[in-house]
Amino acid sequence: MQGTIKNIFPGGNTSRGFYSFYRYILGQDEARRIICIKGGPGTGKSSLMKKVGKYFNEKGYDIEYHHCSSDNNSLDGLVIKGLNVAILDGTSPHVVDPVNPGAVDEILNMGDCWDEEGFKKYRHKIIDINKKVGKTFKRAYKFFGAAKLVYDDWYTYNNEALNINKINLLKENLKESLFTTPASNIGYDRHLFATAFTPNGIITYIENLCSDYKKIYVLKGGPGTGKSSILEFLSSEALRRGHYVEIFHTPLIPEKIEHILIPDLNVAILTSNEINNLDLPGTVIDMKDCLNLSTLEKNKAEMEYDATQFFTLLNKGLATIKEAKALHDELETSFIPNMDFSKVDEVLTKVIKKINGYEDDYLNNR
Repeated sequence: MQGTIKNIFPGGNTSRGFYSFYRYILGQDEARRIICIKGGPGTGKSSLMKKVGKYFNEKGYDIEYHHCSSDNNSLDGLVIKGLNVAILDGTSPHVVDPVNPGAVDEILNMGDCWDEEGFKKYRHKIIDINKKVGKTFKRAYKFFGAAKLVYDDWYTYNNEALNINKINLLKENLKESLFTTPASNIGYDRHLFATAFTPNGIITYIENLCSDYKKIYVLKGGPGTGKSSILEFLSSEALRRGHYVEIFHTPLIPEKIEHILIPDLNVAILTSNEINNLDLPGTVIDMKDCLNLSTLEKNKAEMEYDATQFFTLLNKGLATIKEAKALHDELETSFIPNMDFSKVDEVLTKVIKKINGYEDDYLNNR
């Protein structure tokens, strides 16, 4: 029986630059093996991870595909649930190095599959394009940063209209509805992104992540309407009661929460906001009900101006990320001709054989 597939972003292009939650892909204490792949663009890292994932998914294992926010069709990581094995792209900008070499981590060098001599004529081109890619990403982050400043102004107008008493009552009602057990041992959390700013626009995987959840709540509202405050409150409450909580952060402001999932309660608490525009079945909670409408009306013109400027800057940032992806694609043309893909196939076979060995060890010792 084929396992499930979940799609996630372990890192994001944000107003703070590239922001990584790589440490939450698979913890050192629970991991049987973490394989860090080193190698340039076009050396087969993502394709290898996809093939390994497909192989073990067809064997019945649940798979997590951790997508690259700078190319959502490529992978930054793979986790084989049940075996607790991960394969990670350990190259820039998400540099991953072994933490416990041999005991948990190992390095897989795709450079063993290329012709080093063949790179001589591409040397200056590779250095030049890499510089351009770095500058282009920095430019994109400036636009996201400018969008965040406008967002802050927009946030202030909504927040000014917020009825704190109504927000607190909503928090308490949700707490009573969701949690029936008293506080116990502290639970644990995992932090990732469900939504990312990519060359293909704003991509979100939350529908895939909560597809099998029975209870779904959707907090619907714009900046400053109290959504993050409710999510912070409920995630803290869940942790106090010993639950495992999956916390997904917003791509614009990575410190803020976009969604939380509580698997053992079968509960998903999501937000539908100005970035993801979610339209999912579930119990929709309109955050406008917690706002003073006359205060909103007074500031309507300024809020509309902020919204227009915000989306202009956000879309400019997305377009600049797309430019960086085009440069990255050009960079790949210097690597692909110098790759021996028959050696890459041999590496794939060895990796699958190695992980099958972990499977045998797991089945014999559980």
